[in-house]
Amino acid sequence: MARRTSLVLLPLIVLLATWELAASAPRIRFLFGTPTLIVKRLVGDTLNGFLPYHAMITGGEALAGFVLGVLSGTLLGFLLWYSPLVARIAKPYLFVLSIIPSFAFAPIIIIWFGIGMSMKVAVATFATFLVALGQSYEGCGTIDPKMFELMRVMGATRSQTLRTLVFPASLSWVFNSLKLNIGVALLGAFIGEFISADRGIGFYMIRAGSLYDMPGVWAGAVYLVLLAALLHVAVVKLELRKLSIARLFSVKRVPKLRYLSDGSKLG
Repeated sequence: MARRTSLVLLPLIVLLATWELAASAPRIRFLFGTPTLIVKRLVGDTLNGFLPYHAMITGGEALAGFVLGVLSGTLLGFLLWYSPLVARIAKPYLFVLSIIPSFAFAPIIIIWFGIGMSMKVAVATFATFLVALGQSYEGCGTIDPKMFELMRVMGATRSQTLRTLVFPASLSWVFNSLKLNIGVALLGAFIGEFISADRGIGFYMIRAGSLYDMPGVWAGAVYLVLLAALLHVAVVKLELRKLSIARLFSVKRVPKLRYLSDGSKLG
């Protein structure tokens, strides 16, 4: 295990060492900063609470957009499977939306939501919504047709088929969309802060860049990576409970019956 970790870290160590040596040249130091200066900035702005404060702002915006976008997109994806007619009508419009970069709609979102925190959440929500919708709907389409035939033979209704077959079988696609949307949600929040903000990691990095402060830019980027890692760990932990989630929604709970001492049912 230790050997494997060393092999993984070796390229990073070599890169940082080469970077530190190359940064002895003033031009390289100006354009890229140095690992030493970046670490100093990270430690300093972490201890004084500056970076954690901005990270909490961006993390909150990204998390809110992530949850709203994934929930609404996933639900709509299942609803499109449930109603083939609606799916046929909606497909051309969804195709057009999917080929247009979602962040191109940022100016419209600003008009609708202003330039406050709600705008950042809306940008992140819209970006993650399309990914979640596509993944959940595609997941429904990958189920073996023989399984649907079996459900039909057993007399299951379409809603029962959705609950007991489609949803559990599509969970892997849903969790793939969660993992894909981590970076998308953070990017949405970042772009929102890039457009207009007075706080957040995007604001921190843009301000550092405007002052040619490369260590500050890299320090903000490190915190973005940490936020993505935290969200990824949370999704992985949730994925470990995938079977329990499938049972929660697909297995019908039968209420426990209470019995009298003579064995007869109460009520």
